[in-house]
Order: sequence, then structure tokens, then C-alpha cells
Amino acid sequence: MAPSNTHDIKTPNTHLMNCQIGTSQHLGSAPEKESLFTIFRRLVPLVSNGKIIHLNAGFMPPSNLVVGDAMGRFCSEALHHESPKPLWKQDTEQLRSLLARYLQTEPSSLAFVRDTTEGLSSFMHGLWFEKGDNVVILDCEHPNQLYGWLSLRAKGLEVRLVPTMARTAKTGRIEAANASTFAPYVDSKTRAIGLSSVMFHSGQRNDVADVCARFRSQGIHVLADLTQEVGFADVNIASLGVSAASFSMHKGLNTPTGIAVLYMDPEVVAELDPVPPLVGFGGIANMSEDAPLVEGPIEFHPTARRYEHTNMGWINAVCGRAFMEFYLDVMGPKNVENHLYSIGDHLRRACTALGIEIIGPQNRKQHSSHLYVLRLQDDRWYGHMREAGVIVTKLATGIRVSFGFYNNVTDVDKLADVVRAGIAQGIPLA
Repeated sequence: MAPSNTHDIKTPNTHLMNCQIGTSQHLGSAPEKESLFTIFRRLVPLVSNGKIIHLNAGFMPPSNLVVGDAMGRFCSEALHHESPKPLWKQDTEQLRSLLARYLQTEPSSLAFVRDTTEGLSSFMHGLWFEKGDNVVILDCEHPNQLYGWLSLRAKGLEVRLVPTMARTAKTGRIEAANASTFAPYVDSKTRAIGLSSVMFHSGQRNDVADVCARFRSQGIHVLADLTQEVGFADVNIASLGVSAASFSMHKGLNTPTGIAVLYMDPEVVAELDPVPPLVGFGGIANMSEDAPLVEGPIEFHPTARRYEHTNMGWINAVCGRAFMEFYLDVMGPKNVENHLYSIGDHLRRACTALGIEIIGPQNRKQHSSHLYVLRLQDDRWYGHMREAGVIVTKLATGIRVSFGFYNNVTDVDKLADVVRAGIAQGIPLA
């Protein structure tokens, strides 16, 4: 029979012991860190033999043995335990606490939702506004932000688009957004600003903290999509100062699709519509499962929990807990961030030698650790790379290369070799 207590299982340690690493080992000097990341690479079967060069973590990383073990544990409990759901609820609360520790916030400020879209929409549809009020977003925003806000036009909300694409076409430069980017479009009728901390199409790292510092004191909310930052960088959500934020866990946090997180500033919850867009008893404070009928007014949880459903994809919680323990206690968020930046620096040097431009800001403060877009816009580049076993994403802006914890500089060298072969075949660098 499966273990009766989830705390008896330390999923991340299974393969770490096989790799002869203890979870308490300190990552000291740079060579020590790199040697450990070489071992961590063995936890990802798809890339460990070097045949596949997976440079697509910004879309979805290949899974790893930490998550694989957690899946096995879940299936074992589902098959053999008479009532595994309470165990999985324990995993869910453990995951919530681990995420709160990573983000440096309180667990009660986090709710689990299906995806980033649901998380962002929970805030959008809870925002009070009058006809003629406006929100401000970048015209290059991810569709989750863009169309979520645009759908509210029918209710009288004006959506103002900051024209960054026209500026880029004119200057040839992509710049990270900050408070000054939004200022010309903000006025007394502005209710919110929406933005991604890292842009999926360029890797630019927008200054969310600067936007919040400038506008939240004016009563303007800031809604952030953190999907391309969590798991790839060290994140302190309190220092960002956002009203709300959402992120999927299937990219940097290597969890199967179907689970995301909604963060809500506790003070902001009280300013929103008290009735969440989707009502379930998981969001209701004054009821219990054995006495579902509430006499009198319905009281929703005064925290982000009002947006959470009672049931969820439990396998995601089990896998999420396992990977978060590995991420926080073994690899370390800052170590991962530095590791990814070091690979990115190697990519920049390789691209300079090949005469390839990496679009977006060049300095680390304004560029993500893991996501780089090569200005290779000829359609043949994508097919050429796929045939060579190099997995990337094709965008209108070029070929997007995005690194995970399992990548290394050898992957970059192999990518450079593939590009050289393409040049030799006559594919233009344009």
C-alpha cells in the first residue's frame, strides 16, 4: 500500500542520492555550481544524452525525474490507497507554503487556478470601473493580458495601448518598459496597468517595481503576468508591489500543465467585487462540506482563497510540491538565475561571432535570464534547426531560444554549429 503520509516521501532526494548529492550541500564557487548543474542535467532524460538540444523552456521544458517520481507516487496512491485525496490536499498546502517562501509572501495571498488566463481574469472581472474609465497596457502584450482587458470594452472600459511596436519599427530597438513608458497614457480615469514582467517575444524584463512605485500610490492597480520569470529568477513579489499577479507553473517551475497561481495583495482583495467571477464553495468562508446551506449572507474568504476551487488537478499539486522542494532546497533560485545568465552570456558571444543580432536590451537588469530571440527571420531557419534536433520557438521577431536549468554552454556551441551549417547551405542571416 502507498504511504499514508505525504511527509514520509521526499521525492526530490531519490534521484539526488543516485547522483550522490545531498539536499544540504552548499553551492559555493562558480565551478562548484556548474559541476552541480551538470549533474542536475542527468535528471532530464530527453537532454541528458546530448542528442536533443532543447532550447524551448519558455514554451515548455522537458520533464525531469523529480517530477516523474512524483507522478509515480500519485499513481500508486490512486491505485492502492483507499482514500488518497486528503494526502493530496496536504501536498497542495505544502506547495502553497513553498511558493509563499519563494515569493516572500504569506500563503493566504496565493490561490491555485487552472492557468494564467484564469488568474488574470479573476482580477480583471473583479475590478470596479465606470463607463469611460481606462486601463493601460503595451500593444505587444501577451494575449492573456491583451484580450482579457479588450473583452471588457463592451462594458464601457477603455483599453489604451502604448504603441511600442511602431516605436520599435522606427528605431529598430526594443526597450524594457518602466513607469515613464506608461505615464503619457495614464490620467485620472485610469483604473489599472497590465504588463508582463518578462515579454515572451523579446526577453525584455520590464521594471514592474518602478511602475508600481509610480502609480499605485495614485490608486492605480498593477496586474502582472510573471509566467516568464518565476522559476527562471529569484522573485520577491512584495518588493514588486503589484496589486495582483498570476503565473503558470508549467514553464520555469517544471510542473505539468493545468495549474497556475494567483497572487492578490490582501488590501486589494477588499477593493474588488466581493463575488468572484466563478463561485464555488471553496471560496465561501461561512460554510462547511457537511453543512453546505448557509443561513444568511454568503461570506467569501477575505483573501485570494475566494478565487480558488475546492477540487483541482491533484497530480499537479503533487508534482509541484516535489519540484518546488528541489528548486528551493537543492538548486536555489538565485543559483538557477545566475546559471541561466551565464549561458545567455555565452550565447551573446557566440551570436556576435556569427554576426547574429539578439533583439531587446543587452544589460541583465532589462533582459530576462533565460529567454533570447535571435533575429533569424528567414522561414528556413526553424525547419533547419528542427532537422538538426534543436528545439526552439519560431516567432515573427525571429528564433526564440530559452534555457532551463538543464541547459549548458555545450548546447549553445552545438546551436552555433547548426547555424554555421545553415549559413553554408545559403540560409540568410535575416
